[in-house]
Amino acid sequence: MTLDWNKIPKYSELPVQAGAPAGASWGVFKDMVGDQDEFGCLNFLTPEGLVEAAQLVTTGKTFRLDAKLASIDPPLFGRAALKHQIVKLGPFAHDDLIDNYNTQEGSQWDGLAHVGHFQHERFYGGVTVDQIKTGAGGRLSVHHWAAKFAGRGVLIDAYGYRKAHGKPVDPIAPGEYSLSELQATLAWQGTTLQPGSIVLVRTGWMESYYALPAEIKQSFVHFDKVTGMGVERSKALVAWLWDNRVAAIGADNPGVESLPFDLSDPGALHYLALPLLGLPLGELFILAPLAEDCARDKRYEFLLVSAPIHLEGGIATPPNALVIK
Repeated sequence: MTLDWNKIPKYSELPVQAGAPAGASWGVFKDMVGDQDEFGCLNFLTPEGLVEAAQLVTTGKTFRLDAKLASIDPPLFGRAALKHQIVKLGPFAHDDLIDNYNTQEGSQWDGLAHVGHFQHERFYGGVTVDQIKTGAGGRLSVHHWAAKFAGRGVLIDAYGYRKAHGKPVDPIAPGEYSLSELQATLAWQGTTLQPGSIVLVRTGWMESYYALPAEIKQSFVHFDKVTGMGVERSKALVAWLWDNRVAAIGADNPGVESLPFDLSDPGALHYLALPLLGLPLGELFILAPLAEDCARDKRYEFLLVSAPIHLEGGIATPPNALVIK
């Protein structure tokens, strides 16, 4: 079935499914995908929207959003570091061998099985922890997204907005870009959100991270030591994203929301977005080159194509994302 936009409730009207928590979109897309919804807000990505997004391509410029593998060194939050070997097959032939690969060691989309709600003890759609498993049959696996993640991308250059207006900004320090600031940035850019947009927020974190001394990078193996600017965590923000039918939100920082955050805070964006709304979060994207080009041509919308890893039972995925302008 196609998506009937007129039947999508406002955030204030959630939940629609009996027994679902406040702010949960569980069951909203039941008429379209059935009882086992594996897409969440990615249901806002429609064939019609993709055709419209393709019309944004006018110059043929391309921008890769993925950071180089192993360029976050050491990996944040104590995640495993991958090991790359070149395996010799013969006198003039080689293979790659990658060991210890954590799909969240660098640029990533958080899948809907990444974080459940600790209070409600459920993942998106009411899925239980026992239903999250490897291989075929595991619920909320990123492999379901393999041919789904493409549409209209919109950059919100919050970092560029602050710099242009002479406002202080230290992307590595704890702090928030408020909802009103994101809205002001869109107005400054002359950009509007359309239903089915994939939103990218430039915080300035990645370019600042690469300039840090090794000893500070080393401290980032501890969750509570990772700091950085991010979007505000509030119901007002997620209501704005939902009511604008945003399909996913990514950023060039480690959490989309500001860091550190309290894992016991039910108001954390990771809880409001992933298990309740089914809104994918993207982290550690490379956005500076794209932002510089958008500032030059004053076009902050584009075709965005992301090809998630085709791993049954996958929890998260490198974005394999390409912007085409």
